[in-house]
Amino acid sequence: MLLHHSGIILLLIFLLVTYIISSFEKIFAWKQTYNGFCDLFKNTLSPIVVLISSVIILGIEIILSTIIVIALFKIVTEQSLLYAQYSFILSNILILILLVGLRIAKDFDGASRLGIYFIIGIAGLFWSQYI
Repeated sequence: MLLHHSGIILLLIFLLVTYIISSFEKIFAWKQTYNGFCDLFKNTLSPIVVLISSVIILGIEIILSTIIVIALFKIVTEQSLLYAQYSFILSNILILILLVGLRIAKDFDGASRLGIYFIIGIAGLFWSQYI
C-alpha cells in the first residue's frame, strides 16, 4: 500500500527538505537573512515590516514542516491523505505570500522561480484528492 502513495510521499519529502533548509538558514543566519531582506525591500518596505514579515514566514515554514511530518506519518501508518492535502494547501499559500513579496520588491526573476514550487503543490493536492 505504501507504493500506492509513493508519489505523494516523494512530493512531501521534497517540500519538507525545502522548508526545513529554508527555516534553518533563516534561524542560524538570522542577521544575514534579515539584512538581505532589508536590501531587497529597501525601496518598498520599512525595516519593521520586513522584520515582521520575516518572522511570519519563518513561523509558517516551521508549522508547515511539522504538518508535513505528520502527513508522512499518517500516510505510512493509516494511509490517510488529509494532512498531505493540508500540507499542499499551506505550501501554496506560503508560495503566494512569497510571490507577492517578490513582486513588491520587483524581483521578477525570483518570483518566476517560485512557479515550480506552486506547480508541485498543486500537483500534490490534485493527486491526493483523486487517488
